[in-house]
Amino acid sequence: MDTQEYLYLALGSLGVGYVIFLILLYFLPRRLRAGNKLQTKLVINDAKKQVEKLKSEEYERTSEKIQAASEELEGAYEDRVSDCAAREADMEQRQEYLEYEQHRVEKRAKDLDQVRARRDRAKQAHDSILAEQEKLKQTLQTQLVSVAQVQPSALVESMKSDLVRKRQLDCTKYLKFLDDELSSSSKRMANRFLATTQSRYAPEFIWPKGVSHVEVKDSSKVELLAADPCKLIDDLVELSEGVNVTLDQSGAQPVVRLGGGFGIYKEAVKLSLEDLLNRHPNTWAKVESTYAHHRRKLEQQAETMGKQALYELQLDGIHVEILKMVGSLNWRTSYRQNQYFHSLEVAKLAGILAQELGVDPDQAKRCGLLHDIGKSIDYRIEGSHAVISGDYADRYGENKVICDTVMSHHADLIVETPLAYVLQAADTLSGARPGARVNLEEGYQDRLSSIDDVVKTFPGIVKVEIMNGAREVHVEVNHKKVSEDDLQSLSSAIAKQVEENVAYPGQIKILVTRRFESVAVA
Repeated sequence: MDTQEYLYLALGSLGVGYVIFLILLYFLPRRLRAGNKLQTKLVINDAKKQVEKLKSEEYERTSEKIQAASEELEGAYEDRVSDCAAREADMEQRQEYLEYEQHRVEKRAKDLDQVRARRDRAKQAHDSILAEQEKLKQTLQTQLVSVAQVQPSALVESMKSDLVRKRQLDCTKYLKFLDDELSSSSKRMANRFLATTQSRYAPEFIWPKGVSHVEVKDSSKVELLAADPCKLIDDLVELSEGVNVTLDQSGAQPVVRLGGGFGIYKEAVKLSLEDLLNRHPNTWAKVESTYAHHRRKLEQQAETMGKQALYELQLDGIHVEILKMVGSLNWRTSYRQNQYFHSLEVAKLAGILAQELGVDPDQAKRCGLLHDIGKSIDYRIEGSHAVISGDYADRYGENKVICDTVMSHHADLIVETPLAYVLQAADTLSGARPGARVNLEEGYQDRLSSIDDVVKTFPGIVKVEIMNGAREVHVEVNHKKVSEDDLQSLSSAIAKQVEENVAYPGQIKILVTRRFESVAVA
């Protein structure tokens, strides 16, 4: 078959298919529409049945609600009716009571008018009696004046003065009695407290003795140390920031004496000298590293001792820098008394005294531990060690009460509290304990005598008073021999002379006063 015949055959097939499609398109929708109508009718019938059923159920529920609401309203109505009846009865009762009270008030008002009338009549009678008494009093006073020849005002003043004098005398006697009784009882109580404290306190430590010199046994090394200048000694003085290092050959055994400066630095110098003097002089060039090594170990030991004291006293909250200062007191002495163990002892005694007196023992122990930390650095800070201690404690966050109490233990600051007196008593007990200080009384008297002699060498001195444990010297001068402008230079000169000629621990305050008096006789 050729191409034209294929084309005709394809067109015929396409036409037959189109006719069949039109026939299907006509008959199929009619059948579908009939089925859809039947299905729609069935759905509508079911929906109508459901609507009727829902209407019936909703009607029943609504009827039940209406009936329940009706019953509730009837019950509320009955309650309201009964409540209104009760209130009406209460109102009638109150009305009756109000009428009764009104009648009673009217009766009281009538009674009050009668009482006022009687009061007015009594007042008039009283006034007339007073007037009559005043007339009689005036007559009697006139007669007394004429008989006694004394004016009433003078008599009253005389009686007043006699009565006041009598009362003053009685009060003076009673105050004297109270003062004697208080003094006697306070002494008894103080002795009892001190006896109890001493019996409860039992020190367990051995007081170490400080050594401030190093023996030089090798004569060749003595010559090297005696050279001027001696590099070893100069280096140690420079490294130790103020420790005095001097060679003393006056005795049988030459020694290097140490003085002044910070206790740890002085001990580091001593240990460094002992170490270097046992070596060849060629190794003395290592003085800086040797000193630094010993100083570092001593600073660690001081911190450890401070923490040990804190643990032993069962305290907490003290800054580590303060603990280092407490530990450094191990290399500081006063009257040859080790100040670390002295502070520990004062803290324990203060805690015992505080318990006896009803004062906070922890605060008392804290004050005792910190009261002398200023002695570690009093060589480079001017002022009393008590003030330095209080300032240092305040700088590192201690309570103001603690700082003020520490400052007051040598009367640099007047604080009249039980805690301050506890600290002063504990400090005195520790210093006065037998064996605590060497030659205390003899050395103290020698120091007083030396100070007095030095001050009296100056012209114009009238009076010298040494106070506060020889820490203050009050000097009074003659106003004719010493002018006001010379006071400052005189006090400085006296201080310098005392510094050069008197051996004393700590610092001495020199106070010079000039008093001018004018007297006239009438």
